Amino acid sequence: MMSGTSMAAPHVAGLAALIKQKFPTFSPSAIASALSTTTYLYDKNGGPIMAQRTYAKPDENQSPATPFDMGSGFVNATASLDPGLIFDSGYDDCMLFLCGINGSQPVVLNYTGQNCWTYNYTITGADLNLPSITIAKLNQSRTVQRTVTNIAGKDEYYSVDWSTPYGVSNSFLDSQW
Repeated sequence: MMSGTSMAAPHVAGLAALIKQKFPTFSPSAIASALSTTTYLYDKNGGPIMAQRTYAKPDENQSPATPFDMGSGFVNATASLDPGLIFDSGYDDCMLFLCGINGSQPVVLNYTGQNCWTYNYTITGADLNLPSITIAKLNQSRTVQRTVTNIAGKDEYYSVDWSTPYGVSNSFLDSQW
């Protein structure tokens, strides 16, 4: 109740239903992509999204939110219905990821009826075709690829922008986009 999740969940579910109505062939991953890639990164006054740091005096104990606090940001209902580009992952992508989790094979078999041994390889979370990238324990270079689909129905121009977290070098700035 204090964090707002109890009201955010039904609002986002309603927006997901509207996106599914407009794009009936969208997978759950494509819907999530449309929602997360069209968010606002600032509050309604143009300031940073704030995160509550304690339950005691919540209005007095706030600081600017990090992506771990706010996810992608505040949803933008209008923009989510015209996302332009989407990142999509399917069932097999999720199975490759789940089967790659150490010790998960019996659980995957129990819930899906599929044996992980039918897959020739697995993938990590960083390899899922999601709009965000998270790499745990990055201690060397790592290549991450993403595939986007233009659903705009017309030619559009896009530019890529990113910021590196503290402690990560920008040595990949010469990468090909």
